[in-house]
Amino acid sequence: MRYTLSSDGKLNLTLRITEKRGDGYHNLVSLFLRLPAMESLTISTYKDNNVREIATTGHIVIDGKNIVEKTIECLESKGWSLPGLHVALAKQIPPGTGLGAGSGNAASFLRWARLFEGSEVTSDILEKIGSDVSFLYSRYFLSLVVGKGEKSACRGPLPPMQIVVAIPGWGVSTSLAYAGVDAFYGVDKGGSFPCNEWTGLAEVEKIYQSLLRGENVGFLPNDFYPWLAEQHPEYEAFFNECESSNALGYGLSGSGSSVFALFPANGKPVKLSQFEKMEWIQQILFWSDDR
Repeated sequence: MRYTLSSDGKLNLTLRITEKRGDGYHNLVSLFLRLPAMESLTISTYKDNNVREIATTGHIVIDGKNIVEKTIECLESKGWSLPGLHVALAKQIPPGTGLGAGSGNAASFLRWARLFEGSEVTSDILEKIGSDVSFLYSRYFLSLVVGKGEKSACRGPLPPMQIVVAIPGWGVSTSLAYAGVDAFYGVDKGGSFPCNEWTGLAEVEKIYQSLLRGENVGFLPNDFYPWLAEQHPEYEAFFNECESSNALGYGLSGSGSSVFALFPANGKPVKLSQFEKMEWIQQILFWSDDR
C-alpha cells in the first residue's frame, strides 16, 4: 500500500535564548508559526518486515542519518511493530535553513505511524527525536514555545497574511549556530543572553498583540541574528527592502539561515521580483492567506 502525506515547516517569529543549561542544551522563548505543506512523504508498506529504505528525491542531499530513520528506530525501540517500509521524501528545503523541514518530515511520519499502529505518540518519543517535532506534531498553527522547544502553548490565529521566506545559498547547522552564539555573548565566560524567560515572555506577548491588531512591528528579535549578521551582511539588503515595502514584520528564522517577511493579506500585493536582484537568495517560498 502507498500513502502520500504533506509535511509542514515552521518560522520562528521571535527567538530569545534565555540560558545555557547544565546539560549543554539551551532554553528559549519563541513564537512558532506553522508553514503548511512545505514538503511531502510517500510511504510504501511491504509484507517483508526486513525492508527498510529511506530515499530522498530532488537535488537536496542529506549527510548522515535522516530524521525519518531516527524516528523509525525510536518507535521500534518503544515496541512498535512497523511493517517493511520504503519512505520517499520529496525534499524541497536544504538543511540548515531554520525552517524545521526535517522535523516536519518526522512529525508527518509519526502521524501516519500512530494511525497505522493504533498507538499513542508520547511526549518522550517527541523529545527524543527533536526539539521542533513537538510543535509540528501538535497541529497548532501558532504557538508559544519555551524550554528546549518541547513545551508549547497554542495561541489564537493572527490576521490573514502573505508570507515571504528567502533561503540563501548558505546553511547554518544547529550545533555551529549554538557554539557561535555562545561565543558571541560570552556565556561560557560569565556573559549572558539579552533576555531571561520573563522578559522574553513579555516581549513575545507585546509582539503578538501588535500583530493581532495588524500593526507594524518591524524587525523581530532573534538572538542568533547579531552573530550571523557579522558573517553575512547581505541580510541587511533584504530587511531594508522589507521596511520600504511596509512589511508588518521581518526577521531570521530559528538559528538561520532563512529570513522572512510578513505582509498584510489585504494590503498592496507583494512584489516578489524585488528580491531577485539579491543574488545570494537561492529560493523564495511564498504563502498567501487571503481568507
